[in-house]
Amino acid sequence: PVAVMCGFAVWFVLTFSILIGMEGLSAFLHALRLHWVEFNNKFYDGTGVKFEPFSFKAVLDSAEEQ
Repeated sequence: PVAVMCGFAVWFVLTFSILIGMEGLSAFLHALRLHWVEFNNKFYDGTGVKFEPFSFKAVLDSAEEQ
């Protein structure tokens, strides 16, 4: 019974430590991602070509015009 209790204690501490470490890493990565996004917004100009989704109707209309 003592060995089982000691084994359970080791398993519990190990599992708990892994979970706490993963949660800490998750919080750290989320904060890092937010800092990265906010930092990159300072250099974004927004110039370029406007996105137009693909449409078969637009392709057929342009083919008819030619």
